[in-house]
Amino acid sequence: MGISLRKATADDARFIAENVLRALHIDEAKEEHFEYLAGICRREDTLYNWRNATVALYDGVPAGLMVAYDGALYRQMRDITFPMIRMYVGDDYHRMDDEASPGEYYLDSLAVLPQYQHKGIASALIKELFRLRDEAGIPLATIAVDPENDTAYRLYTRHGFRPDGQITVFGTTYDRLVAQKATTLP
Repeated sequence: MGISLRKATADDARFIAENVLRALHIDEAKEEHFEYLAGICRREDTLYNWRNATVALYDGVPAGLMVAYDGALYRQMRDITFPMIRMYVGDDYHRMDDEASPGEYYLDSLAVLPQYQHKGIASALIKELFRLRDEAGIPLATIAVDPENDTAYRLYTRHGFRPDGQITVFGTTYDRLVAQKATTLP
């Protein structure tokens, strides 16, 4: 069977919550935090909502997740989401750089369960990101990457992302990577 992808549903909220926290390297969350974030993922107006998520299956088993969206919606969703997750983001988010802007399709979170890593799942999700970007008619795909995360950095640059400055999010400085839609000659 191998790798397949599907749009998430509201029933995937717990899986989305677990993997958003995994993508943020938050491994010490309590059960009530997972359930609280799952409630946020069940909504349709938050950054991590199920409509923004793609589930990767490996031999039919959920193995990875991507949350990505039109950057034009970022501010509106952020202003709903961040007050709801103060336990993770604090109160300072109004002064941080925007992670996404209009004209970008933003890869917010990508995570693959440890037992399914190195099987091509992350690459399949990135290809889906590009498909969604193209379908939306948006010229750029963007992501913020920890410059010390060599594995992630190599993955994204292998798929055509290039450095485009830095952004500071929640007090941490990340490299902003962009991938432009390929242009075709007539």
